[in-house]
Amino acid sequence: MKIKIFYIPIFLLVADLLLSLPQFNLRVIGALRVAFIPLLVLVLIEQLRKVDEKRIRFTISMSWPLLLLPILFLFQIVAIPSSAVSTHLSGCTKYISWCLLYLCGLLSLNSQTTRQVRHILLLTLLFVFLATIVQYPILLQRSSESLSSIISSYGHQEDKDIFGLFGAANEDANSLMTLFPLSLFYISQKRGSKRNLWKVFLLLYIPIILFFNGTRTALFITFPLVIFLFHFSLSIKNLIKLVPFLITFVLIYSLYVADFAGSSFSKESEGEGSWGFRVERVWVPASNYTSENSPLFGFGSRGWEYVCLINGIVRGAGELNEFEVVPSHNVYVWSYVSWGFFGLFIYIAFLLTLLKESFQLSIFPQEKEVALFGQTLFCCVVAYCIWASISNAYIESGWDILFVLGILIASLKMTVLLNQNRTYLSNR
Repeated sequence: MKIKIFYIPIFLLVADLLLSLPQFNLRVIGALRVAFIPLLVLVLIEQLRKVDEKRIRFTISMSWPLLLLPILFLFQIVAIPSSAVSTHLSGCTKYISWCLLYLCGLLSLNSQTTRQVRHILLLTLLFVFLATIVQYPILLQRSSESLSSIISSYGHQEDKDIFGLFGAANEDANSLMTLFPLSLFYISQKRGSKRNLWKVFLLLYIPIILFFNGTRTALFITFPLVIFLFHFSLSIKNLIKLVPFLITFVLIYSLYVADFAGSSFSKESEGEGSWGFRVERVWVPASNYTSENSPLFGFGSRGWEYVCLINGIVRGAGELNEFEVVPSHNVYVWSYVSWGFFGLFIYIAFLLTLLKESFQLSIFPQEKEVALFGQTLFCCVVAYCIWASISNAYIESGWDILFVLGILIASLKMTVLLNQNRTYLSNR
């Protein structure tokens, strides 16, 4: 049976996401990515041979920052210290593989494939979301902590967090928040009382998961923000309608939640805790070293490890995984250290492109379903941006999720363009 060419990058991207999930710990995925590259180059050449100029312009509009990334990698070979070049070359292959997957995925979108691509990728992300949340009852049962001890120590004890599929509490919670809007969209497509029941269940169940997971930013900031952005369009009429609910929310929050939320961040407010450690011991020294030695190009695709080892940003003796490099917990800082100013610009430009395109789709007036899915994807990208600010969204599955979201946004935009073209032709 002949395999259609558009299936190849989409299925490879799905496989990359599933195989790179930390809980599976399949190290073979790195070798597979290297093997992907020649195949993806051939697919890209074949696609460029077949597509028209409009499709190429469309692809460039959705991916132009990523087209600059391989050029940056080439400049880094001569610009970064010679001792960092070997690790840079070994680290940049996965980013080249992801860029090729993304470009091939965009070029595969046309009138016959757009809906199929969107369906495959949406179901994949929903599967990851479901696999993440269903683990928590089992994880809680296996935990030796009692409910009273978890509540009393919330925000004060480290290393008591509960996590599953993504291998760390922060990554579990923030990836969950990034994919959460997709579950709301899926439920909104259902009819009858089941839709309301599933939605109520989800809105009650997710905060419980985030509480036991221990990631406070996801619970107190990202979760309410995502719910707000998903349910309300930013218009004067809707904001006026929202005022009574906002007043009620503020009253309930200040009476029942504020003290608990404040106490859970007490270490941070005293200049201690994980936030203070990251700023003073990780972000500032790593950024200062980069600014002094290689501000434009950073130190390569594994530059974070290089800089941390030179500056002693490692776990102390007696700690878990002692002398291991401390993760950045901030992709913007990581991008600056690894890729310099130019790489940070590329990363932020790509995020802004996805935010702009998804926001424009969210206010599309002609089709409600397009606007709702656009609003959903906008919420996903906003949640991802928060994930990138407070944790390690640069893990391999984090990059996969970002590129899948990009292709979903592009597929929705392609649907709008195709519909507009049909309307234009029918009115001639």
